[in-house]
Amino acid sequence: MANSFCKGERFKLKKQIKILFISAPIGSGHIRAAQSIQQALNEHRPDLETKLTNVFDFFNPKLGKTILNAYLKILKLYPQAYGMAYSWGNNSRFALWGRRLISQYLANRMRQYIQSYNPSVIVCTHATPAGLVANLRQRGLLHIPVIGVVTDFTIHRLWIYPELTHYYIAQEGIQNSLADYGIPLNQSSVSGIPIMRQFTNRQDKASALRALGLNEHANTVLIMGGGAGIMPLDQIVQVCCEIETTIQLIVVAGHNQTMYNKLSKIKSTTNKSIRLYGYTDNIHELMGVADLLISKPGGVSSAEALAAGLPLVIFKPIPGVEEANTEYLIHTGAAVRADNLKEVKELVQELLQNSQHRERMQNLSSAAGKPQAAASIAAGILSMLEQQ
Repeated sequence: MANSFCKGERFKLKKQIKILFISAPIGSGHIRAAQSIQQALNEHRPDLETKLTNVFDFFNPKLGKTILNAYLKILKLYPQAYGMAYSWGNNSRFALWGRRLISQYLANRMRQYIQSYNPSVIVCTHATPAGLVANLRQRGLLHIPVIGVVTDFTIHRLWIYPELTHYYIAQEGIQNSLADYGIPLNQSSVSGIPIMRQFTNRQDKASALRALGLNEHANTVLIMGGGAGIMPLDQIVQVCCEIETTIQLIVVAGHNQTMYNKLSKIKSTTNKSIRLYGYTDNIHELMGVADLLISKPGGVSSAEALAAGLPLVIFKPIPGVEEANTEYLIHTGAAVRADNLKEVKELVQELLQNSQHRERMQNLSSAAGKPQAAASIAAGILSMLEQQ
């Protein structure tokens, strides 16, 4: 499989190619990963047809909404339960049996949609649709290639399907895990986690700060990750405002209007400079001007930070995939971990005052980044189709 697009390269595919992406709205990262591969494909092959759908489209609408709301409440109120479920799913034979039953039921609902669209290949950026499509292949009801794109720095056993044609993964450790589960090494490629092209272009920091109306001479801390209401952005902002150094904060509340209102009140009462955003599509610009990011360790947002060479302070990772992502990011040297607000303040203050430590983390972050992952995956998909 090709690893990247060569300059001027064109694939000579003989028929109209239709690529179906199936993701899940469990956080925004899975969907952004699919969109980034779509972007890479469309830039290099504008004649291709691509379509992105949501696995919840195949559920009863009320059921899908109920599942999503329950998931978010568990994460917010009892994250340990999520951690236990994650561990159970990784180790229990009963979990695999349940997965087969659920996959068969939902896969039948998905089959008609796939047949009507008639794609040349399916790309899954979440384990649930990967399982449904794998079930169709296992029963001989689907005969086209299926690609799995894993959007974390670890892999859960519920991602393991021999029926998948190929896996694209974040790092070599996952390849070893796949091999332990019987997936041959040549059935996976270490591509990195796909991110949008905007994150691959480094901007001049001073001019970017001026363009955003920010102080070129102040330390800039970006705080984000509260769109689902899980991260206490308001409390983190308050402890950052207590830091006795020249600091400006950029805070992204996402679609969380309640949190945005709380942050607006803090902004009106503090003497610290705070730039407040709700939902915004210029995260690449905000990461480009920041000296430090405080966030949760989502796979895609962490990959974006690595591409930006941005040191990461990870706040209170949830047991399960967040813990595993945190371990990887700390191992690379790009991140540190804070388990409470006091540690947030201490770590941010130390990193802002110790420029050598911060610069070392910036360099390690850049070294761990794979900003061309989406292009690499797109090239691999096209190369595979060309060989058919």
